[in-house]
Amino acid sequence: MRLRHFCLVCLSLLCLMAVAGDPNDTIRVMSLNLHAGHDASLTQIGLLIKQYQPDFVALQEVDQFTHRANSRHQNNRDFITELAYFSGMQGLFGPTIEFSGGHYGIGLLTRHQFVDVRNIKLPHPVPSMEQRGLLEGRFILPDGDTIMVACTHFEAFDAVSRQAQGQFVEEHYAHVRYPVILAGDFNASPTDAVIQRLTGLWLDCTGDAPTFSAKQPSEKIDYILARPKQCWQAVESQVIPVAVSDHFPVIATIVRRCHK
Repeated sequence: MRLRHFCLVCLSLLCLMAVAGDPNDTIRVMSLNLHAGHDASLTQIGLLIKQYQPDFVALQEVDQFTHRANSRHQNNRDFITELAYFSGMQGLFGPTIEFSGGHYGIGLLTRHQFVDVRNIKLPHPVPSMEQRGLLEGRFILPDGDTIMVACTHFEAFDAVSRQAQGQFVEEHYAHVRYPVILAGDFNASPTDAVIQRLTGLWLDCTGDAPTFSAKQPSEKIDYILARPKQCWQAVESQVIPVAVSDHFPVIATIVRRCHK
């Protein structure tokens, strides 16, 4: 009888483990447009990130040693280094333009070891528009598997540029052999053609809640995407209603289903 009871307990535990999955397969990803630090201190933002314990954070509008007249409290600051310190993570910076005595661009924070990092310029068909970028890295997870994680920030004021950037992303990752997570500010609603095309190939791991603006939330333009779709399961997502920027942070918990 005792042996039978022991076997039943073991079987129950195995079933629970199967439902829960391997903890190494669960990944938390956050995305936040910083609004160039106008609305909160780097300490506040870093501690907010730390509170949610993400594995990866995609950051947009990241300054490095700039001097902005309307944001003097952030002048001559290295955003990604300070945010890495306050969040307890590693920081990676991808400058896209020179600006106001320094650089401006996108960044990644990570808790995982990285193999390599690339800062890629996105198509720029309208010269008067801002140069946009794609910061990507290969990261080693605790079980030894490799995934790619990338951050981007699409053009806000020109649909032609946005379409070209979306097409570049689609083609760039078409033959990548690793599972990929792409997060950022796409400056496009879910009904926009560029998002419709991307979500045909990528799993949208975020819900329907608006992410912009923080003062009057009315549209979703920040996303966490993953591909190939069959390799990922979206478990939970949340838009965090805190006014540390003109965007709300968005965070998603996703489960990896493919292994190398």
